[in-house]
Formats: sequence, structure tokens, C-alpha cells
Amino acid sequence: MVLRILRSNPILLLVFTILAGMGIWLWIGILPAKTVDYKWNVFFLNDFWAWMTRFHLFSAIFGAILVLAEAFIWNNFINRNSLLKQSTYFPAFMFILLASCRCSLICFYPALIAVLFLMLAIRRLAAGYKKDKALSEVFDAGLFIGIASLFYIPLVVFIVFLWIAILTIRSLIWREWVAALIGFALPFAFMLAYHYIFYAPAPFWSTKLSVVTSNYRTHWSFSWEEWVLLIAIVGTSIASFWLFINKVSDNVVKAQKIWALMLWFVFFALVSVAISPQRDARSLVILVLPVSFIFSNYFLKAKSAIWSEFLFLCVIVTIGISLFF
Repeated sequence: MVLRILRSNPILLLVFTILAGMGIWLWIGILPAKTVDYKWNVFFLNDFWAWMTRFHLFSAIFGAILVLAEAFIWNNFINRNSLLKQSTYFPAFMFILLASCRCSLICFYPALIAVLFLMLAIRRLAAGYKKDKALSEVFDAGLFIGIASLFYIPLVVFIVFLWIAILTIRSLIWREWVAALIGFALPFAFMLAYHYIFYAPAPFWSTKLSVVTSNYRTHWSFSWEEWVLLIAIVGTSIASFWLFINKVSDNVVKAQKIWALMLWFVFFALVSVAISPQRDARSLVILVLPVSFIFSNYFLKAKSAIWSEFLFLCVIVTIGISLFF
């Protein structure tokens, strides 16, 4: 019932997306008791991120603006490339919903910024499809992934994703692989030069790596609310991925390649979670990018209306429980 109404009324879905996103972030933002302390594990600006956590409302406002911007940038990319064969706001809705499913996500944090640069990298890769020369596009994609890795260091594994993406979207052209690698390395070169000039160069890498690894968590622990949410998300993921894999061949060639990249993206996002020092909900936010698209495909195209409606309500209800209980 709810899913059918949202699918048939795009304007209502758009309004609901914006209001739900801003409402969740501002409501949690004004309740300091709902926030979760976080030890930052980034190569730079640690003092800034620690300072941001002291102002919960401002952090929530900045985070809400960023999440809304990312959601609609991602939605525009999907619609412009006809990846769902229809114009819809469902990817934006699912992006905001999944990026707001835990109280620890309701703030401004490095991995959230990294998602924006990963999004821009995918856009540049898609722009290089069928071009005779795409050195600029692959260089930009490498640059964006390098910047994302500076904000969230586990994303260095996405250099392999970048090469796979070039091989999928383009072909085996060694100049483009080298251009991508140069683009990826450039942000690290600038950071290294900056610290060498303005700070003592000797302890730089050992100190930074010590900060990154000092809070490494060796195990996961879940509350009952998290278990309920996890079961709902995993159940929906199984149904969504099954439909997604079976529908890949129904698309045009360009869409098939981008769909395949979404599956590779999920794999490398899971690898980044596995190697993340602070493995909490914020490390899982990288998965929001492809999963919001895969979930949208399921909720828009599933033949079983009852089952899709049930899973949709399960996701909504369990996110509500996770946030407010």
C-alpha cells in the first residue's frame, strides 16, 4: 500500500524524501543523548572532526545538507543514464533512508564526505564510455578516489575497483590505467609535500598510521535494535540482489556495464569495512551508494507486490526502531 502510493506519486515521494531526511537529522541533532562518541581515524583534520562532534546540532545540519546533496546527485546520475528505465526519486529516498538508519550516522563525518567523491568518480567513469580518448575522465576518477581515500583511508582498496571499472567501461588501454594511477596518487603527493614543508617530516607517516590503527576494533557487537535492523536489511538485500543479478541483461550495453560496476562497488565497500579501524555504522555508509540503487531497482520492479511491500515496511519500521528506541 505505502510502496504503491510512493511509486505512483513521484512528487509525493520527492516531498517525503526531503522532509524525512531533514526531519530525522534535525530531530536526532537536537538530542545530544542520541549521539555516539567517535574516535577519528583520518590522516588530517583530526582536530576539526573532533571539534565538530562538540556541536551536535551544527554537525547534524551540515551532515543533512551533505546527505541531501549526495542523494540528489546520485539520483540525477541514475535517471540521466536511464539505469532504472524510468525517472524516479526512489534512489534518493533509499539513499537518505539508509544513510540515516543509525544515530551514529546523524552527524558530519569523514566517510560521508568520501562518499561524495566516490560518486563523482563513478560519474566521470560513465562519462568516458565509448569515447575515443578518455584520459581526462579516468584521471579525474582516480583523483576523486584519491581524495576520498584521504578522508577515509580504507578506501585505498578502490584503486583496484578503478582499474576494474576502466577495463569494464573502456578496454585495456595502458595510458588510461597510468593516468588513473597518477590521479589517485596526486592527493597523497600534495599532502606529503604539505607536511614536509610545514611540519617535521620524519615522524609524519609513523604518527599518522599510528593514529589510524590505534583504535582498531577486533570484533563486532550489536544491540537488539541493531540486530532487528540488520535482519531486515540483510533480508531485503537477498531479494534485491537476486532480482538485480537476473535483470542485468535486460539493459542496454552501457547500463549493463554500470550495473556490473555496482556489484564490484559492493565487494570493495565490504573490503573497506573489513579493514576499517573503527568498524561501526559509519564504516558501512560506503555501501549506501550501490545498495540504494539496488534496493530501488527491487522496490520498483519486483513482481510480488505483497512481498516487496512487506520488505519495504520492515526496512522503514526497523530504521524507526533503531533511531528512536
